[in-house]
Amino acid sequence: MEHFPTLHPVEQRRQLAARLLAQLRYFGGREDALPEWREAARITDTDELWKVWPLLPILDRNVLQKQFEPQQMKLRFGLEGKLDSTGGSTGEPTHFLHDPGMIRAGTAASYYTRLQMGWRPGMPTVIVWGSQRDIGKTTPWRTRLYLQLSRDYLVDGYRLTPRTMDRVLALIRRKGAVAIYGFSSMLEYVARQILERKASVPAGSVKTAWNGGEMLFPEQSSVFLSAFGVPILNCYGGRELGVMACQFQSGQDLRVLRPWLFVEIVDHDGKPTRPGEPGRMLWTSTICRGTPFLRYEVGDLAAFEADGHDESGIRKISELQGRTASLLILPNGRVINNLFWNHLFKDFTEVEQFQVVVRNPDSSELRILLRGSGFSPDREAKCRSTLDKLLGDIPKQFVWVQQIPRTAQGKLLQVIRETTAQSSETHV
Repeated sequence: MEHFPTLHPVEQRRQLAARLLAQLRYFGGREDALPEWREAARITDTDELWKVWPLLPILDRNVLQKQFEPQQMKLRFGLEGKLDSTGGSTGEPTHFLHDPGMIRAGTAASYYTRLQMGWRPGMPTVIVWGSQRDIGKTTPWRTRLYLQLSRDYLVDGYRLTPRTMDRVLALIRRKGAVAIYGFSSMLEYVARQILERKASVPAGSVKTAWNGGEMLFPEQSSVFLSAFGVPILNCYGGRELGVMACQFQSGQDLRVLRPWLFVEIVDHDGKPTRPGEPGRMLWTSTICRGTPFLRYEVGDLAAFEADGHDESGIRKISELQGRTASLLILPNGRVINNLFWNHLFKDFTEVEQFQVVVRNPDSSELRILLRGSGFSPDREAKCRSTLDKLLGDIPKQFVWVQQIPRTAQGKLLQVIRETTAQSSETHV
């Protein structure tokens, strides 16, 4: 990670080409290979690879779900590794397989970026995140032991109350110099609570902070700076690929974690964008030998500037347009983070897609649109019980539908607010 950026762009281009070609040869030789991969795997000249690469298929979540189901790949090819899934930020959880090499690389990338952002080994880390209790599960003992040994302290973040801020402050005062990270909206909530209540944060007690899981806006970083004395640094990633790009100092662009990752930014037609022009991000892992993350479209938009690009490709990302979870104020006054829904429904395999509809002001009901195979009575009872624990006595209606409406841009939103003018969905 440190050595690669020091190389001349020509050498960077050569090494990236070698890594990309190795991935093509591996996946092109598997029985589940796409025809284009098989053909490209025959390339011997890396210069030829750069001509062919932009013509290879773009993979999205739908393709991964249909053609590269992780459990089947594991059994069919005798693969080792970890099965996992995304939280489903668009209402569509994606399942994947990380092989041992990818798992090791993900751990290394996490520690490397932490160090670059100012964290040091042994420094307590306050994590404002969703807890397992929020979705009706008990944290495994191995996870609890790992958190204790690594001095990571988890603060429940799906349901946000003034006690969330109290817990963060108590940890800071008790542990001394700490790092803080969490979802952007959760960190902003805690910072605004501190400023509104004029709570005292010991000077110098927070050494660094970074976000995860959703977009970071300049205002959120500024509010956090006012409350804690340090800005929030932008750390962009996802469950599929781990840390993908990171801002090591406030005001900097996000550095792509090359050579483990290779990113392209393309327009609607799949053509490379120009500097400053937002486009679709296509990510390729040069390490993962489980799920084939080759030209994988994550669903977020980004842009780069001229100084963040050379003959080896995009080195830095100047602008991100990604996931914004935001906070939801329920009719009973409770405040929750919308990412709660992702982590709830990824554990219900009957649900292929979901959307939470906040009813119009004349109704206190939540309508939850679901597409999939349907709940058995026991499974529906379990889902309702989990929701009741977090949301209270708000009426909840499950509606199984054939199709969930998308936006004019084709996006499936996880949470929407209904107006009285909107029509109801078609029931199955």
